Amino acid sequence: MRYKLSIIILCLLMLTGCWSRRELNELLIVLGVGIDWEDGEYLISFQVVNPSEISAQKKRGDRPPSTLFQGRGKTMFEAARSLTAEAPRKVYMGHLQLYVISETLARRGIKDFMDNSFRDNELRMDFNIVIARGTKAENILKLYTPLEKLSSQSMQQSLQTSQKNWAPTAAITLDEVLNKLSNPGFELALTGIKIIGDPQVGESKQNVESFLPPSRFRYTGIAAFKGDQLVGWLNQQESKGYTDITDNLDSTSIEVACGENKYMGIEVTSSDAKLKTNVQNGLPEVNVQVRVEANIVDRPCSDVDLTDPATIRHLEQETRKIVQSNMEATVARAKQIKSDIIGFGNQIGKEHPDYWEQVKDDWNDVTFPRTKVQYEIQIFIRKTGTTGNSTMK
Repeated sequence: MRYKLSIIILCLLMLTGCWSRRELNELLIVLGVGIDWEDGEYLISFQVVNPSEISAQKKRGDRPPSTLFQGRGKTMFEAARSLTAEAPRKVYMGHLQLYVISETLARRGIKDFMDNSFRDNELRMDFNIVIARGTKAENILKLYTPLEKLSSQSMQQSLQTSQKNWAPTAAITLDEVLNKLSNPGFELALTGIKIIGDPQVGESKQNVESFLPPSRFRYTGIAAFKGDQLVGWLNQQESKGYTDITDNLDSTSIEVACGENKYMGIEVTSSDAKLKTNVQNGLPEVNVQVRVEANIVDRPCSDVDLTDPATIRHLEQETRKIVQSNMEATVARAKQIKSDIIGFGNQIGKEHPDYWEQVKDDWNDVTFPRTKVQYEIQIFIRKTGTTGNSTMK
């Protein structure tokens, strides 16, 4: 009996409740973080929620839906703690959605300050990381955005939607960044974000009081890293090829010329990419195998007969050429900047570990640019919409 009582008491001691709880009115809920480099120090910006301004039960006031608190320091920890001189509460990072790194800092290297994020036990690993292109990271977080009151939430949703329905964007999370910075054989690539228009206008509420905001954000290009440093940008064609060849493509649009300034609209509905590697005469070979399914969504050329199977086969062939051209542009750019963002080396390490041990030390600079790449692309056009040839005159 005494033994059973002891067990019960021990179990009760383990159920002591939320001993480390903190009330919401004691915290600053952070949705966005921006990291800049100024005067030899880190400038960290926290976008925190103003609960009273986004509550559906209270009338909105004149304050913005979020507030920016900033701190400086020689380390990320020092910069984060220094903002307590202004902030009335301690920041809470458990709901972080967007992490913005300035292009200037990305070119210096991100490993040192990202180490702080990997060690923080409050941080989840599912927030997205982007590069502020041509502007400071703090300017991105100051932007008023339409539809969504909280700009970080709007930007994260836009990034994820763009990856699924467009192509030149990649929604990379913290755990993926850690994986690529820790494992050999592939380099990091992050989507760029820039401000269109005057950033100062975007900081005022007037920015969302017109049909077309005079200042707005747009995702553009993919930043290619070598090690932990940004070394170059992919253009739109190269970014499309990157998401396809790395099997991150869900859907996108392809335009096939059918006349003077006229293009057939092809919607990619699914894409599956695989890499197969081989070693011949001491040099690696990579076979890129891609299977794409698509639909026809635009037919501006009346002489294109969609009821003819030969026409469908011709459109599939032309689509295949465009898909391969995008991937060839990506590979060429990666070889030019000597950064294996595609992951050829990682695949070789899995399939030919002995060979990888020989070439891994100088892979990016010597062996990767000499890698031979072949493409096997299958395109299947499944549907032409709810009609075949248009009945319009």
